[in-house]
Amino acid sequence: MVPSMKVEIEEISPVQRKLWIEVPSQEVVGNLDRAYRNLKKKAKVKGFRPGKVPRSILERLFKKQVEKEVTQDLLRNSLDEALKEIKLQPLMLQLPQQLPALNQEDSFKYSVEFEVAPEFTVGNYRGLKVTADPVEVSDAMVDQRLREIQELNAWLKPIGEDRPIKKGDFVLLDYEAQADGQAIVGGASQNYHLEVGSNQFNADFEQQLIGMTRGQEAQIQVNLPADFFNPVLAGKTVDLQVKIHEIKEKELPVLDDEFAQSLGANFQTREDLEQSIKQDLINKKEQQRQAKLRDQLLDQLIKQTCFEVPPFLIRQEQEDILREQLDAFQRRGINLAGIDKEKLLEKLRDVAERRARAHLILERIADQEGITVNQAEIELGYHQLAQRLGEKAERIREFYQQNQRVEEFKKSLREEKALKLLLEQAEGTTPLTNPENAQEGI
Repeated sequence: MVPSMKVEIEEISPVQRKLWIEVPSQEVVGNLDRAYRNLKKKAKVKGFRPGKVPRSILERLFKKQVEKEVTQDLLRNSLDEALKEIKLQPLMLQLPQQLPALNQEDSFKYSVEFEVAPEFTVGNYRGLKVTADPVEVSDAMVDQRLREIQELNAWLKPIGEDRPIKKGDFVLLDYEAQADGQAIVGGASQNYHLEVGSNQFNADFEQQLIGMTRGQEAQIQVNLPADFFNPVLAGKTVDLQVKIHEIKEKELPVLDDEFAQSLGANFQTREDLEQSIKQDLINKKEQQRQAKLRDQLLDQLIKQTCFEVPPFLIRQEQEDILREQLDAFQRRGINLAGIDKEKLLEKLRDVAERRARAHLILERIADQEGITVNQAEIELGYHQLAQRLGEKAERIREFYQQNQRVEEFKKSLREEKALKLLLEQAEGTTPLTNPENAQEGI
C-alpha cells in the first residue's frame, strides 16, 4: 500500500459509500521526481543532448503534461490500494469530476462515491407453494395454428375488381402526418405496405381505410392515447394525408400433403405437420406454465426479502428493457424520431427494480447453496441459446467472448440453476413436459 496513505469510508446508505483518500506529500514528490527522470531520458529539446535537459527546462516545457500523468497515476494507484484495504467490490464507482491540483508541499486529497451489493440473507425459500394448470393442447388449438401457418404462406394478388378496401386487404399507400398543424418528424412514408385490420400501424387509422378505393386521396384523423410510446405525440390528434396506390388480397394455399411437404422439415403428410404443431404448442405452453411458476416463486421471495437495491442496477435494467422495446418497435417499422427516452425509462422503473431484486435474490441463494457453473455447463448454455435463436453455438460463444460478457453469461446460468432448485423443491410443481424447451429468462 502507498506509505502512510489515509483512507476513510462513510456509509451514505446500505448500498452507497463515500471514500476519502489522502496521499502524503512525500509520495506526490516521489511520483513527480520519477516522472521527470523518465521524461529526461527521452525528451528532445533543442540545444541539449539527450538525458542532459535540466529539470527547470522540462518543467517549463512539459509541466502540464507531467502533472496530468502523475495525477492519473496517483488516482489509479491510490484508489486500487484503498479498495483492497476496505475489502469492498464496487458495482459502480463515480470518479471525481475535478481532481485537486498537485502541490509538492501538500498531500493529494480526493473522494469518490460508489455503490455496493446489499447485504442480506434469503430465508424460507424451500417448499414455496405455487400453482399452475397442467398443459393441455386440443385439436381446435392445433387447427387454429394450422390456419395461421396457412395465412403466413399465402401469396398476394391484385384484387380482380375495382372494389373498396376491406379488412384483411394489403394496401400500398403514401402518408404524411401532422400534429398541431406541424409536420411530424419521421411521420411520412411513400409506398408503405400495410395489412388493414392487423393493428400494427394504428387500429383507428386502419379502420378508416376500409371503404377507400385505388387512387383515392383522403385525410384521416386519429386520436393518440395518453400513454402513446412517443411522449411528444401522446394524447394528441394527428392528421394523416393518405393516397392509395394498390390493393391486394391473400390467396390461401390448400392444406394438403403437398402443402406440408412445401414447408420442409421432413414433413410428408398433413398429419405429420399437425403432429409437429401439437408438440410445438405443448412446448410453448410448458414454457408459459414454467414462467408462471417462476413468477410466483420470485413474487414470494421479493415480498419476504427486504433490502435496498443499488440505483445503478435499477438503471441497468431500465436501459436493458428499453433497448428491447425499441428494438421491437424498429422491427415493426415504427419510427422512433422524437421519443423522450428519459420519460420512457422512468415508466419502466418499477419493472426494472423487480428484475434487479430477482437477480440479487437468486444470486444470493446460489451463494448460500454453493451453486457453481463449470466450463462444460457454459458450453451447453451456448448450444441451448444458439438453438433457441436459430444461430450457431460458435457465433454465440464469439459474441460473449469478444464483448467480455462471459462472466455475465455464467452468472445468468448460475441464477437459472438456483431457480431450477427452487422449482424442484416448491410445492405444487410437476416435472417439465420437455425440459430442454422450457428455459426462459426472468
